[in-house]
Amino acid sequence: MYIFRKELEVRWSDIDANSHVTHTSYAEFATHTRVEWMRSKGYTMSDLIAKGFTAVLLKEETEYYREVFLGEQVTVELIILGESPDHAKWKFLHNIYNSNYKLAAKHIVYGAWISLANRKICPPPEDFIQLIKDLPKGDDFIVL
Repeated sequence: MYIFRKELEVRWSDIDANSHVTHTSYAEFATHTRVEWMRSKGYTMSDLIAKGFTAVLLKEETEYYREVFLGEQVTVELIILGESPDHAKWKFLHNIYNSNYKLAAKHIVYGAWISLANRKICPPPEDFIQLIKDLPKGDDFIVL
């Protein structure tokens, strides 16, 4: 099973007063990973807009396990944990590992695709649905 992974370096702007990665940076790592996954499959943000749809987040949650510090490399995995039958809503898991490949955090996002024409939740185009189907499903995958 192919799991999309993205390596990122922890930058000065990613740390807080405790000298470890700030909570908002985990969300940014996850967002960057999703965008890079789409790009790796031939979809840029411009392509989404040209096809008349984009993503919207409905909820985010993070569980922290280990600290991550300035200059470390993190590896972020992208796994799908849920999807609606029409593919309009989704739930993604991002496992975030520290430079020793120990699980540092789990970041889960719930979201949906929206039509740019009417700003309503809608399924993405068929070719994009196939890209989502190619993502690995978590053991606890659910139908939303």
